[in-house]
Amino acid sequence: MADDQERAFLDWFTSHGGWIDSRLSLQKIPGMGRGLVAQSAISENERLFTIPRSMLMNLGTSGLQAACEAAEREKAPREGLAWKDIFDRGWCALILMLMWEQWRASLQGETMSMAWGPYFGIMPSEFSTPMFWTPDQLKMLQGTDIEDKIARAEAEEDYHTHVRPYIEQYPHVFVGHVSDAQAVIEQYYHMDIYHRMGSSILSRSFHVKRDLSHAEPDEADISSAPAEVALERAMPRGDEGDEVDHEESAEIDVDENDQSDEEESDEDIRDISMVPMADMLNAKFGSENTRCFYKREALEMRCTKPIQVGEQLLNTYGNPPNSDLLRRYGFVDEPNRGDLGTLSYLTLVELPATTVLEAAVAKMVQITGAPQDTIAAHLGQRFEWACTELGMEEVFLLARLSTPTPTVPFGSTLNLQPGKLSSSQKRILSRSAGEVPDELVGFARLLCVSQAGFERAQKRDALPSARLDAVEALDESWPGSPPVGAALAVASLLADAVQRRASAYPTSWPETASQLDACAPSTDDPCRMALVVRAGDQVILDEHHRLFSLLLAHARAEAAPSTAASSVKKVRK
Repeated sequence: MADDQERAFLDWFTSHGGWIDSRLSLQKIPGMGRGLVAQSAISENERLFTIPRSMLMNLGTSGLQAACEAAEREKAPREGLAWKDIFDRGWCALILMLMWEQWRASLQGETMSMAWGPYFGIMPSEFSTPMFWTPDQLKMLQGTDIEDKIARAEAEEDYHTHVRPYIEQYPHVFVGHVSDAQAVIEQYYHMDIYHRMGSSILSRSFHVKRDLSHAEPDEADISSAPAEVALERAMPRGDEGDEVDHEESAEIDVDENDQSDEEESDEDIRDISMVPMADMLNAKFGSENTRCFYKREALEMRCTKPIQVGEQLLNTYGNPPNSDLLRRYGFVDEPNRGDLGTLSYLTLVELPATTVLEAAVAKMVQITGAPQDTIAAHLGQRFEWACTELGMEEVFLLARLSTPTPTVPFGSTLNLQPGKLSSSQKRILSRSAGEVPDELVGFARLLCVSQAGFERAQKRDALPSARLDAVEALDESWPGSPPVGAALAVASLLADAVQRRASAYPTSWPETASQLDACAPSTDDPCRMALVVRAGDQVILDEHHRLFSLLLAHARAEAAPSTAASSVKKVRK
């Protein structure tokens, strides 16, 4: 049964032009907040709810920008504190808009074209994302890709340097003409609300393109050919406000990790909307049963398969890895896509190019005896060339090489052990080698080749071919004094690189696995969620280390009777 907040929201939704099928119930879902549940069976392709475009909350439907620009015409803003400056700082304007609209919704008797009060009333007031974890809880994320992406300090700097001074510059816009403006500002615009509104946008907003040429026909349904994506999950560049560094872009049923950095930098925050009702749908990997259609006058949600009594309507967040699920939404998937029995799921860990470079420097110092600074400068030129001239990504994404075990700690099922390989293991080795990003292998090889090899790459304007089996001879072009016949296998360099990456975690993979196994099941315990993320990361690194070590062993076996420049039998696809 709906509570008072849910009833108020549903009344508000329908009174402002929204429509929802009477067979749906808005209710609390254990471990998932609120969600929509079918009270009667619903057939495939039936319309579930419709949201008029006028109900969306964005910079176009909000009156904040007009109010600020009017205030600036009456009183010129201080340098660096104009509305344009706020607008240009990523999601700062969006967060400020939400805080302002919440203040306006609190006013009694205020006549407004659209008051989102009941919508604010149903938004979560607490979040389980790392943005709100304690320092001790955050320590459990040491080594993960989340650690540097929370951006709480950057968000607070934006607040203190830009947002709060702008509010105080025009208090009548943000709190009206009251006797104690500072007290009201503190009530509706303090730091905690800034973080909460930023997290609301982070976890609940969508890209809804203003250009109606992207809209789907009024008659569109799931039998229609897919239209160009017009409705996407929105994500800032970073967290709530590096709100200026990262981007989740997933149509409600489209992958959300396909945006390039260039596309992210061109993000138009005017296309980012809070979408009442659509954001009530929860998500579970591989279980989505709805699709949203963007039409000229409204957004329309339909079911993509029959929905049974008691079944929840589910969306997709684009199937990001657990590290992103935790950072953006405050939950993780268990097990990590293991029920798919395929490598198509996305469990990813980042391997920075600088880590590969550091491993190469250490290797070459050991082999050549040259000073570290000399080797670092020598290889640094290659790194800079690859990044600036070739546009090489500075972070490589490594995926799992096997289906996880179905139970805690969701370990590896990669059947590769040292020693003689059977025919089936050779096929596994070949397939696994083919999963390693070509750009990573090419970059690693660039760091191993002679000066003549580097010059050939420059002439071809491309990285060396991605051969995991390559063993490069170290000739006199290298600084120092490489021993006669010295060589470096690409697999050896990569094994060291992933080992360096793995050393960033506070515990080893077996220790993390043991801790996760001993941790009580929970959907919101920061300790368990952090261990799930760490375990997912570390098993990937462990699999790749095993792969590279096995390839290295084969390279050494093949090279033993031949020259140092020979290579192992090619295993990459």
